[in-house]
Amino acid sequence: MLSMTKGDTAPLIGITHLGVGAAWKTSGGGRKGLMGRLLKAVGTDLDLCAVALSSGAPKRMCWFDNLDAFDDASLISDGDSRTGRNAGDDEFIRADLTKISGSIDTIVFIVSAFKEGVSFENVEGITFNVYDMSRGQIKIGDFMPDIDTRHDAAVIAKAVRQGDGWGLSVINEMGRAKTRTQLLDLAKKHA
Repeated sequence: MLSMTKGDTAPLIGITHLGVGAAWKTSGGGRKGLMGRLLKAVGTDLDLCAVALSSGAPKRMCWFDNLDAFDDASLISDGDSRTGRNAGDDEFIRADLTKISGSIDTIVFIVSAFKEGVSFENVEGITFNVYDMSRGQIKIGDFMPDIDTRHDAAVIAKAVRQGDGWGLSVINEMGRAKTRTQLLDLAKKHA
């Protein structure tokens, strides 16, 4: 298993295909009775995104609005969960590290309450899962980021090019991200 402690960078030795998933549990937002049950039933629409950067500049973003970031299946999203009620990971991104352009040196992973009317208030927790997709879907790490309801984005981790390979660093920082510009600014901060 990878070391998934904030600030650590774990080398992705022998991993050519990386999978990252985000799972979350919807709560009643502190409301009791029928309203709390209704909120849980409706679910919460969070979004997992991956921002690919070159020397600190965002080049592509992979998420619900752009499922194949480079149009070559090197960085793809499995789609948008609008409820967070899937079994296992609610949203999933796959990176073929052998196909990612050589100019890309960092991929930042962010979970956000991006859409209007969505917040972390109705989320009991998020789990970030990391998989070695080179030999199937083998879970190699997980991390539960801090959630602060005053924010609407959690910068979870980043994959960083290290010579001929890649490493993964846990970031675990909250931020604001109700616009694309704010999402990209968060990613740039961690390039």
